[in-house]
Amino acid sequence: MILPSVRVFALGDVVLQGAPADAPGYVFSGRVLITIRVPARIQTVKVVFQTAQGGRWARLRHRDTSNDATDNVSFADSVYSSAGEVWARGTYEFFFRIVLPGDLGETMFTAHKRVAYEVRAQLSGSVRRAAVRPVAVKRMPYFGSAWEALASDMVHVSAVWRDRIEMCALGCSRVQRDGQLLRVTGVVRALEKGFCLTKVGVILEERTRCRSARSTSESHVAASRFLRAGEHGDWHGRAIVDQMAFDLELRIPPAYKIQYDVKHGPVTVSHRLAFVVAVVDQFGHGTSLRLFTPLHIMPHDCVDLHDELPAYADVQADRVLLAADAPPELFA
Repeated sequence: MILPSVRVFALGDVVLQGAPADAPGYVFSGRVLITIRVPARIQTVKVVFQTAQGGRWARLRHRDTSNDATDNVSFADSVYSSAGEVWARGTYEFFFRIVLPGDLGETMFTAHKRVAYEVRAQLSGSVRRAAVRPVAVKRMPYFGSAWEALASDMVHVSAVWRDRIEMCALGCSRVQRDGQLLRVTGVVRALEKGFCLTKVGVILEERTRCRSARSTSESHVAASRFLRAGEHGDWHGRAIVDQMAFDLELRIPPAYKIQYDVKHGPVTVSHRLAFVVAVVDQFGHGTSLRLFTPLHIMPHDCVDLHDELPAYADVQADRVLLAADAPPELFA
């Protein structure tokens, strides 16, 4: 028996604006393409936005993606219904529109909580077919909020270790996006003679805290970048005279290889950047120093259409801004 094929397309991820208590909601839309190869009797075509079933997100975090029972949601749009009309061979297109609440939990994969979503197109009748597509739910601060103001806040932090070494990190915004290149300048200043530099780098650390009956926390290095000996000049093993400055670049991992900053119930995910140096004194005693500063990982504030204009297959992404008939004199 030759079965029909079902494909579902969505216009990007769900991006909610504002805190859960204030977000106005989101209209999730897209289309379903159904190809009938042999005439079949079709009764319904339904699109469901729901919490993910199974391990379709597992490739991102290599963890079990079963959702907590309290996070299970389901919102549906019935795009076609009949008593059993026979469809001829051909391709059929249906558009769907589902209104999602603003307090929907963001997609997250941590050891304490896992929340994932998918959109499922279901065809029922004399044959049954379905297509599933993972969808991420992200949250952005609303315009004018304190979180949005952090985007203009630049990192500029310094500290002194035992009146011997001063460290300073500056240059990048405290708000960073997944997948982008982070640039920061690190400065090491010797307040006492005899120190040599042996290691320089930056670390992006992800921290997860769970405030419950058994409060727990964990942290891991999401990304790191250390200079090799001979890179950025001849600094390795040389004495620190006055000060040494280094321009460092770190590629932030893509979404869900690194988790966005999230506060979901008792679970909080945050990030911090560390400027790391290792020094050796004149007696050969080594010391590793880290200068930490908070950093916020947030989603991109626009829909990703592969950085290209929509192709015909993405025609629903087109928006008519102005339509008018040109006066004949323009072409005279």
